[in-house]
Amino acid sequence: GLYSTACPVASQNFPRPSESSARVAHAAAYADCMALAHRNPEKALDFTQSWERNGGDEGARHCRAVAVLNTGAYAKAAEQLETLAGTTSKTVNRLQGELYTQAGQAWLIAGKASRALAAQTRALALIGREPELLLDRAITHASTGEYWRAIDDLNDVIDQDPLHSGALVLRATAWRKLVNLDLALDDIQRAISMSSAGVDALLERGNIRLLRGDRAGAVSDWTSVIAAGPKSLAADAALKNLAKIK
Repeated sequence: GLYSTACPVASQNFPRPSESSARVAHAAAYADCMALAHRNPEKALDFTQSWERNGGDEGARHCRAVAVLNTGAYAKAAEQLETLAGTTSKTVNRLQGELYTQAGQAWLIAGKASRALAAQTRALALIGREPELLLDRAITHASTGEYWRAIDDLNDVIDQDPLHSGALVLRATAWRKLVNLDLALDDIQRAISMSSAGVDALLERGNIRLLRGDRAGAVSDWTSVIAAGPKSLAADAALKNLAKIK
């Protein structure tokens, strides 16, 4: 977790037993609280209140924000995560960056794309241009119709990891939205050739094939998506697509 503390092996100043015990207790409480925040967020909120009163500090506040997120109060959780990132005493770029990353995801779910973008850009400035952070920001750009900006971030991801099937699927979607169907098809075929590609890739290829005039190919892809998992979100989209062209 962000606030669990590992004791340094090569330290000249080993913590006194009482300090060491407190660290272990804090790390255990943090791990328990985060597990509860995912399993029973309302109960976790009660736990964080008493933990904060008893010195839970930033670990308690992070757990509270995650619990709030899991109750569905996404904007409130995003604000709490941003506040924690901006005020944390642990001025470690990665820790702050991860908090901004979580805030960005929460803002996007809350439908606040501009706030998400600001948080994601801060995370990238703190951590560096890591593929998953770029992917998050690309999704935000695409959600506002900024497909060229999404492609810029996705290009960076694919330059770092040419086998990133998720980035290839997203870039194919962006090319389709920009009506560059040749580049869209090229990316989606690359994605489908990888074992890591899922049904989202087939769903997208169906979309591209239909726009290219290959109705039979589109129907084949969407039917395969439904067969692979009838209750998936991709299958739901495929069913709607098939209904539209009947």
